Amino acid sequence: MSLRKLSLLGLCFAAHFACSSGTAAGAGNAYQPDGAQETGFITWTYNGQPVGMYLPAPIGKPLPIVMFLHGCTGDPIDPSFWMIAALNNIEPTALLLPFRPADEDTTCSAWGGTYDDVERPGLIDALAQLDRVIAERGFDSKRQYVYGESMGGEGVYRLLFDWPTRFAGAISVAGYTIDKGAEQMAQTPLWIVHGSEDTTSPVESDRTIYQSILDAGGTQVQYTEYPGLDHVPAIEQARTDPAFLAWLLAQRRN
Repeated sequence: MSLRKLSLLGLCFAAHFACSSGTAAGAGNAYQPDGAQETGFITWTYNGQPVGMYLPAPIGKPLPIVMFLHGCTGDPIDPSFWMIAALNNIEPTALLLPFRPADEDTTCSAWGGTYDDVERPGLIDALAQLDRVIAERGFDSKRQYVYGESMGGEGVYRLLFDWPTRFAGAISVAGYTIDKGAEQMAQTPLWIVHGSEDTTSPVESDRTIYQSILDAGGTQVQYTEYPGLDHVPAIEQARTDPAFLAWLLAQRRN
């Protein structure tokens, strides 16, 4: 997986525990929220790694939650992360931002993917925190979503392979997967996005899994390919298109 090296992704990790409103941080597996009314950007640590979460103001009903899986050198643990405003311009939405350090896996696959026999520790930790905040915050369990970029896109495929009926919707941008698990992935609404000239994550892998999902009877999968765009430009282009997140939040799990 040496192709997974990235030159640029996400935000610079300027402050390890930056908070804008409300704080829950500590050592070890600390997560001690002050109460259901806490809002804003919150951070804590889990198994030695930072986790961020944005909480909008209460709206009188359970909030949807999106888990974002960053790329190899990306670091979304920041209160100004692009997706916070993008989601909440559509509707009030919580955002969970787990983190894996760039030096954890030299192949840039710290979240893991369908090429692994088992889920990687990073993905196990991310799911544990997602379960935790859904239970403690009363988020809408029928409206939990996952969005991943590059290495995070690999994690998306792995999650849909292992948990085909968990997420209400998923988006993989510039990700990678081997041609495995199409029948499981077909059970979740999925939007695949890639650049045609990607020199980091070969576009052929996404073309192949998209077709395999269709061949498996999938009717909930969409595919967008940006002509002429390499890896990072395709990721940045997807971030500017509100249609992706609007589609994501429109999905429901019965």
